[in-house]
Amino acid sequence: MAEKELALCDECGSLFFKGSSQMMGLCPECAHVLYGYPNCDHHFQNGRCVNCYWDGSKSAYIKKQNQQEETDMPTTEWLNKYEAIKDKLTCKDDLEAHFTEKVIGNMAVDVLDIGTVHFPTGQIFACDPLVELEDTLPFLQTIPAGTYPVKICVVPSEQYGDRYACVKVEVSQEKPVRYELGMVGNEDLDEELGEDEYFGFGVDAGMGCVADIQTQATFKAYWAKRLEEDPDIDPYNDLFCDLLEENAKAYPKYQGDCGDWLNWTVPGTDCNLPIFASGWGDGYYPVYFGYDAKGKICAVYVRFIDIEASYREQD
Repeated sequence: MAEKELALCDECGSLFFKGSSQMMGLCPECAHVLYGYPNCDHHFQNGRCVNCYWDGSKSAYIKKQNQQEETDMPTTEWLNKYEAIKDKLTCKDDLEAHFTEKVIGNMAVDVLDIGTVHFPTGQIFACDPLVELEDTLPFLQTIPAGTYPVKICVVPSEQYGDRYACVKVEVSQEKPVRYELGMVGNEDLDEELGEDEYFGFGVDAGMGCVADIQTQATFKAYWAKRLEEDPDIDPYNDLFCDLLEENAKAYPKYQGDCGDWLNWTVPGTDCNLPIFASGWGDGYYPVYFGYDAKGKICAVYVRFIDIEASYREQD
């Protein structure tokens, strides 16, 4: 039997069998950790995996990432506190109404379909993509891996401008009967929340996003290469600004000239990132997971505006 050809991993420095990894320059372990590709079913003999020949090496970056993941895991104490207050954190409003009704409160609403988004692992996060895209933790709740439509509930108004009130990731066609607040596991559960208060993510640059952790990892790698070429760039001025303007020209409905939404694919990958204007702008916003009657997640909602309350206050 011919000997298998070996390659050297660019990340950890271990030799590995060519063909055992889906990435030419990375062993299957590093390709999995960094980009979410399927890993080898490791079986070690004499210090090496007999299936891929990896020797167990880890780069300093991956070691640091593993340490961070261990630190980020919620404690047993936190999980017990969460279970005790979990039901109090549910959303009492019917978020699905944003996508089925024509009027909410005293305002007409419309639905904008911005295409499908790929969620290769089902571990998702939400953040301001211009500020915290590389560092945001994923939610404890997960969705089935897949590709799903993403829709935006818009409140059209000449007086107040067209505002994005709610964004939906449509996981299935089932109707939600319960809305569970998305949690990442480090929230301060000793904090007393008022009736209309919630845990959520902060927006400092007027935009939000919801995406898969594999998209986050591929963006990190893409942006690191861009920074090697020019360390003075930033994500808005040197990437998203032009893309948003181009998208607004191509799809002007409910967008300003500078652009209010974008469904962007990280170059060289199948990982896409939907970004969208955050309601009235900067603030703190919740994400809810909608569960159907069978207890399965059927949708994820990013809520920017409580339409009835907010527009009543404007009048």
